[in-house]
Amino acid sequence: MDTQLPPEPDGLEQVSSFQNAGPDKTEPKRTTDVLLETIEKVEGERVSIGQLIDGLGERAYGILMLLFALPTILPAPPGMSAVTGMPIVVFSIQLLIGHPHPWLPAFLRRRSILRTDLMAVLTKAEPWLRRVERVTRPRLTRLVDGRMERLAGLVVFFLSIVLILPIFMGNMFPSIAIALIALALMERDGIALIAGYVSAVASTIVAFGFIVLTFKIMLYAVHEFLGL
Repeated sequence: MDTQLPPEPDGLEQVSSFQNAGPDKTEPKRTTDVLLETIEKVEGERVSIGQLIDGLGERAYGILMLLFALPTILPAPPGMSAVTGMPIVVFSIQLLIGHPHPWLPAFLRRRSILRTDLMAVLTKAEPWLRRVERVTRPRLTRLVDGRMERLAGLVVFFLSIVLILPIFMGNMFPSIAIALIALALMERDGIALIAGYVSAVASTIVAFGFIVLTFKIMLYAVHEFLGL
């Protein structure tokens, strides 16, 4: 007598195929990895600003502003903030007017940094950047799109002006705020952007506090030594 086995449920084959299929989504590279890979691809002992812009793609605005803010977050030689602040001024204006990609004139694109100096800064900053990246992710993205992104450009422009002023101990705090805003733009994180704005307000208060203190010290010195 012939016996027939009952047909397998239609969904069984589909279930097994889903179990065998692995995830086809890959996590996007984090900002630090993109920056390190871009620098490693550049040949020669020096890395030009133009090479960085061309290699960073859609994250160029955020990464470049972060890159030029890092040297003044860390202990830096006097006058460094004027050198690193000017490119941030240019990039923030372009972000403010909605230019899709960073642009620099040829003489600025040719400006270069020793690879060893650049890697030394990144090596010191990498642990901090990695910790920040662990808590940043795309959220409240409407705060980093369109007109709100232009607002971020306006805030960074103001901070970069404060950054290049010769204020004693007043450069570190605007640099931290710029770095937070830059990370928020790169990771499309509205929460990080809000933190950057709060830091911008605090750094502005601190910077102008140092300006007032410096002015009072100068008036006191004039009064004591010149009798005016």
